Amino acid sequence: MIRLILLVPFLLALILFAASNQEPSQMWFLTYSWSSSVGVLAVLTAFVGLLLGAFGVWVSELGQRRRARKAEARNKELEATVASQTAELERLQTQARLAATANAVPPTTTTITPLTPPSPSAV
Repeated sequence: MIRLILLVPFLLALILFAASNQEPSQMWFLTYSWSSSVGVLAVLTAFVGLLLGAFGVWVSELGQRRRARKAEARNKELEATVASQTAELERLQTQARLAATANAVPPTTTTITPLTPPSPSAV
């Protein structure tokens, strides 16, 4: 949405400029010369700038896409590790419960007798 807000006024100004400057002028670039209107030159310059900007964005996204692919692969690897460790944990917990029920020993009761402090007369 912001792109449209920025792009529409720019394109309108460019079209108005091109429509207002229709007189042919002599253009020079090094030893080359041609006759064209300033408006057409402005439109061509804007188009070349658009292409260069799109190419620059595409090049900068290549590195981000590579990092994203590596991160996704690492994420899948870690999810597989977590799933295998969760299965192993459940297996070990089941084994521990079975071993606890098989070796169940009735609980022994122990009585704890409280200690009584020595009497003051014994000192």
